Amino acid sequence: MKANKKQCLISTALFATLAIAAQAEILVSQASIAATQQAGEPSAIFMQLENNGNENVQLAFVESEIPARFALHGMQQGRMTDLNTIEIPAHQRLSLKHGDQHIMVFDLPNSLKQGETFPISLFFDNGEVVRTKAVVR
Repeated sequence: MKANKKQCLISTALFATLAIAAQAEILVSQASIAATQQAGEPSAIFMQLENNGNENVQLAFVESEIPARFALHGMQQGRMTDLNTIEIPAHQRLSLKHGDQHIMVFDLPNSLKQGETFPISLFFDNGEVVRTKAVVR
């Protein structure tokens, strides 16, 4: 009985490790968020997203432990547009940047001061969730 239980635990741990390794396809770097002067002032998040997987992946939505509302935005003819998702092509890097695709942040409960960090969770259509901290700039 003890051998069976141990075998089951080892198998479960191995499966969990393989599942995590298989999902680690999206890398996030250089995450930053624009400083704000007061609570409620909108901000924007910028970063590098790298898809090391064999298939395109969609950034579906963003959350934070800090209460705020998030929107995926793009730019078209100099105007911001709402996006349902942001696509990261297979084996490519995508820059979320000012004047292009980015993440808008609304209804912040406090101002964001330079040097602070802002925790975010990025949810992708392949089930992967990436947690990171954006540096306030």
